[in-house]
Amino acid sequence: MGCCHVLKVVSKARILDWPRWPGFPMTSQFNDTGFAASALKLERFLPDGKRPEFRDLLDAVRNICADLEQERDDLATANRLQTEETARLRDRLRRLALQLDKLQGIFRANTHAFSTFRSALTLSRELRGLADLPQMVLHLGQAMNVPFLACLLNKEDFGDRVPAEIPCPPRANLEAALAALPHLPPDRTVFLGSIADIPQPEFFFGAKTLAASPALCGGSCFIAPLEDKYRPDRTIGALIMADSDPKRYIPDKGTDFLEHFCEIFSGDIQHVRIHEELTRQRESDELTGVPNRAFLTRHGPPLLSLAERKGSPVALLFCDLDRFKAINDTFGHPVGDAVLVAAAQGIASRIRPYDLLARLGGDEFVLLLPDATMEQSTAMAGRVRTAVTEAVAAMHLPGAPALSVSIGIALHVPGQSIDDLVRRADEAMYTEKHSP
Repeated sequence: MGCCHVLKVVSKARILDWPRWPGFPMTSQFNDTGFAASALKLERFLPDGKRPEFRDLLDAVRNICADLEQERDDLATANRLQTEETARLRDRLRRLALQLDKLQGIFRANTHAFSTFRSALTLSRELRGLADLPQMVLHLGQAMNVPFLACLLNKEDFGDRVPAEIPCPPRANLEAALAALPHLPPDRTVFLGSIADIPQPEFFFGAKTLAASPALCGGSCFIAPLEDKYRPDRTIGALIMADSDPKRYIPDKGTDFLEHFCEIFSGDIQHVRIHEELTRQRESDELTGVPNRAFLTRHGPPLLSLAERKGSPVALLFCDLDRFKAINDTFGHPVGDAVLVAAAQGIASRIRPYDLLARLGGDEFVLLLPDATMEQSTAMAGRVRTAVTEAVAAMHLPGAPALSVSIGIALHVPGQSIDDLVRRADEAMYTEKHSP
């Protein structure tokens, strides 16, 4: 019987024992049981010369089976490792997705914060006068979506320059209240936290505000000093924001935009104050404090143009103090200066809020009266004379020459300049002064 015939017999005999693929048992081996045992039983049917060849064939089959089992184990190991790697990659993908969501949230928050910062910055840069500060603070609160926003400025620098809506405590009180805030981290100059933790909440929020908004007392706030950009050791004020939400302003929140805005806001307020001070010095009479000729030259033409558009009258009174030189000669220039101050203050106390008073120089003053007819201007001239007489009389100068006022009145003619109007009123005053 040939070897191939024997293998066919072996194959037929081992149908039940030979391991199939797939489904090969993980623990099966080529050994003396099963296939090997059946094959050895068939060996007796082989000629003696074919038995070694048969044995070699069985060894080859045995080696092939061992290799297959090793390959099976390697594939199983590789499959297990791939499954574990897939699980790790899925977990990493999940964590990356969470980080992406977080970054997108941060990006959206920063975009919103920057947009808010830009809106607030625009409002701050549009401030043109300290009189507009209360309205700007209101708009800042709306732009930042803050239920409560307030600005405090020190009394020494701003007390007589801002409207009453802006609280102006003395600088010492302001700095003491800021210093009394709970301890701040070394890298921060602002306070973020609960309003209940502030030692003097009424100083920053006002007793009326706290009484009217009880929910605010349980909320959180942001308080930042407004520092003098020219003298960092000085504080010009404070910016306060508050919300009834106790978690809106907490210590671990970033405040870079807000702190930077406070620096810019403080600088803008100072620039406006300095500009107004320089304008006041340039357009105010140094002695009497009333506007000077430069002020009249700047603000007179717009008043005349407005009157022309409205078709309303405008009058100008040219006032010259009579016998003022005699007072100077009798009592000296210091007393003469005091008389000029008293006269200017007396006139200023009798005019309307929208009238324009200016000192041209020496003892000459002008009054620009919008919406004033000749009859109304004549009545105003009488009030000016009375005011000057009373102001000088209140100085109780013994033996002082009687001080009176010569006044010339000119009504504005459309197309006429402010200089021409002053010249006409001056001529009318000269005529009155030298009339019998």
